[in-house]
Amino acid sequence: MDLPIEVKLKRPIVIGEMRYDTLSFDEPDLDAQIAYAELEATFSDPRTAIDGARVNRFWIARLADIPESVAGKIKDSDLEATNAAAEAALGFKAGKGNGDALGNETPAK
Repeated sequence: MDLPIEVKLKRPIVIGEMRYDTLSFDEPDLDAQIAYAELEATFSDPRTAIDGARVNRFWIARLADIPESVAGKIKDSDLEATNAAAEAALGFKAGKGNGDALGNETPAK
């Protein structure tokens, strides 16, 4: 799959004077992988649904280069497309491995 992956939002996000109509997902960089390892250190044992939701918000924000506060405002009607783009950017749909490497877990839904 060619990167970046563009996702046009059905329900644009407006925060203050910023409007997000389209999100552009690209592969993770080293800083994102380090930040994910730091996030993972805060997970409950055993992991909870809240941990999964935090992972989802984290990867959407990092891969689309938007603040987590914006990622948290994505409506349910746009989650399927944004999750699919995040999974593709992480390599799950491109056959780049099974996605179990540190920081490459499947985003929660």
